[in-house]
Amino acid sequence: MTADGVDDAVGDAPRPGSADRLAPLPWRSLVLLALLGTVLGASLTLLDLGRTRESNGGLIHTGPEGPAAALMAEDFPDEPQFRYGEHDGPMFYAVARDPWDLDRAAASLDRPRYRLQHPVFSWLAWLAHPTGTGGDGLLWTMFGVGVASMVLGGVAVGALSHTLRGPIWLAAVLPILPGATVSLRITVADTLAVALLAAALAASLRGRDGLAVALGVAAVLTKEPMILGLGGLALWRRDRAGVALVAVPVAVAAAWFAVLAASVPTSGAEVIEFGAPLVGLWRASTEIWAEGDSPYALVSVVAALVLAVVVLVRRRPDHPLWWPVAVNLAFVVLLDVTVIGLERNGTRMTLPLLVLGLVGALAPSGTAEVPAGVVPTRRWWPRPTRRAGVAG
Repeated sequence: MTADGVDDAVGDAPRPGSADRLAPLPWRSLVLLALLGTVLGASLTLLDLGRTRESNGGLIHTGPEGPAAALMAEDFPDEPQFRYGEHDGPMFYAVARDPWDLDRAAASLDRPRYRLQHPVFSWLAWLAHPTGTGGDGLLWTMFGVGVASMVLGGVAVGALSHTLRGPIWLAAVLPILPGATVSLRITVADTLAVALLAAALAASLRGRDGLAVALGVAAVLTKEPMILGLGGLALWRRDRAGVALVAVPVAVAAAWFAVLAASVPTSGAEVIEFGAPLVGLWRASTEIWAEGDSPYALVSVVAALVLAVVVLVRRRPDHPLWWPVAVNLAFVVLLDVTVIGLERNGTRMTLPLLVLGLVGALAPSGTAEVPAGVVPTRRWWPRPTRRAGVAG
């Protein structure tokens, strides 16, 4: 123990990302695997679109009484509007249609401030299609952003796994997970958010602190719960870089919220998405899954929970993914029945936990389960005596 109270093993550890301690990323293999998974995931999505379009609607779909109904009727006059299958896609479309006219976008949103709080997915679609017009061109651009998110997510998850000495073939897995294909099917931002989160975690573990913070900001402005994964890694790091990984995205999101509060006159109707622990899961099991409904949600939720338990039991809190998994698990068990139990909700809401659980569970275990290069240089308070294999 040094005079300032920092564990010698930690204080003498190489800077994260040290070239002689972490193997370089196999970019070519990561990209090829991510592309392979994306081709399969996008193909499955298009197959589902063709099979269920008449019953569940298109890539974006709202009912005749939905807040975006007038916009959908204007831009897609030949698309029938019916309530079954309506989802959040039209909200992202409305923001991408008029990203800089907040009042006009808000007119087509059910909860304007909440919807506008996470605009990155819509902004990217607008940047790729900056014509000021909507319709099929903008819609398929949004689909393209979703496909690109699968590729980015595959590369990021593979990079995170490789950094922790796990298998790089996980790069091909993310694009085919139900949460990713559902996100592409209904044109929402979950895959992009998880991709940015995984990239931020990998960058942080490899010592790219500035890049990690930038990716963290983008992740939180894509979907707010991504702050949980960032906060979990900060709890493991316990250093200035870890604090910045959380504080900067929170500060940017708070500043954007202040802009919206001053610019958008209404926050919209409140929606209750949380409840007592495990109640939502119990109700989903007895009221939805027991009836044979939403099987992909059942598979996704059970897989995420099992993998989370495996990580928390097999690993210790000194593993980089123990805390991210723990805080995301706490989040999932608080979700309400409609959020966790339905096909197009449960698959997406458990996607971060499922991905982190996969990486954490498949990383090698043993005396050197944490590569020396990912140990922070100087923590603000020490851990108990560290196993020699962890420090080097």
